[in-house]
Amino acid sequence: MINNTENLDDKKIKSLAENYESQGFRVLLKPKADELPFYLGNYQPAMIAIKDGSGLVIEVKTSLSRVSVDRLQTLAEEVSKHRGWRFLLVTLEDIEAKSLPGTSEQLPSWQDLADRFHAAHRLIENDEIEQAFKAAFLLLWSTFEGALRKRAVDVSIPIERFPVIGLLRHLYSLGELSISQFDLAQACFEVRNRLAHGYIENLTLPVVHNFDNLVRELLAEWKLKHDISQLSSEDLAAFRAWFREFDAASLDKREELRRELINQKCNVIAPLEALELMIDLMNERSEKKIKKDLNNKQFITRTNIKCDVSLLSPEDLAAFRTWFTEFDAAAWDKQIEKDVAQQETLSSITDSPTLEPLTDLDSWTQSLIGVIQLEEENPTENYVDYLEEKYG
Repeated sequence: MINNTENLDDKKIKSLAENYESQGFRVLLKPKADELPFYLGNYQPAMIAIKDGSGLVIEVKTSLSRVSVDRLQTLAEEVSKHRGWRFLLVTLEDIEAKSLPGTSEQLPSWQDLADRFHAAHRLIENDEIEQAFKAAFLLLWSTFEGALRKRAVDVSIPIERFPVIGLLRHLYSLGELSISQFDLAQACFEVRNRLAHGYIENLTLPVVHNFDNLVRELLAEWKLKHDISQLSSEDLAAFRAWFREFDAASLDKREELRRELINQKCNVIAPLEALELMIDLMNERSEKKIKKDLNNKQFITRTNIKCDVSLLSPEDLAAFRTWFTEFDAAAWDKQIEKDVAQQETLSSITDSPTLEPLTDLDSWTQSLIGVIQLEEENPTENYVDYLEEKYG
């Protein structure tokens, strides 16, 4: 009986591999350590699927009820360090579904979720119409569940495919939800089930408004953290400097900085929206226009982040300060590792006798090699001071 079950499971996994191959992926079943694209210790996934320079490391479980999320989170974090790669946890039930895990399913963007929340909030404000009230609650729940799954992906917790109750419990156990947030979400989940399955449910104003506040709070927090995590090293350095100034400022100075940000936001966003509308009407865009558009969008992102931080309550600002200190320290470590790796690579180039003379190299590489050679002649006395000067 055990052998029959194992054979059935193997057939399902093979069927999943064939589905990926039909979508243009190159699939390796139970790859050995030397077949993996990067080092994962002694871990052997069920399969890896590679396509167009990116790929999926896939773990298959018979059930999600007994899954060590902590161990899988460590693996997911390691996989996410490699651009274009993602760790995916699926079950045998997922294999039988029509959608192909990690490819045909898409989560909404954080901006999409924010727009969905505002639509639900407008319905809630019209609390004289009972049906609109119930529709708003279900739309709020859709926003909330989408935010839970997005947050799981952002922090490399491979549970975005879990049933919502399991998703809630794991995010609570890992500190993404407080106990009061978890209790409220559970209560609202029961209300949502009765409404979604056609039962009569008398929604009370406090329940809806409490849930509205919960979704607003989590959406603002998680979107802000996501936006900061996407900043380039230069933009992160600029934000770090701004936050130090803002956090150390007096109340009057903070208000002044806040007004400056709001004025910048108002002066840029409206013209950009008009520009985007014009671009949509054009068949072609010049490279210069595209770069200008992207630069404007990056400026708005940076301005929005600062605005969001400047509007935090004292309690939320304290929580953000703690999170950002940890995040920034990790970002520093990654940048130092990157710098060291680049210097070792370039040093190996300069030490290689086969690359002399250096005139065969492009001008960019020659300039970097020149920097390394100069550094060897005049070594930096304090590497920390060097990094501070380079990255702010």
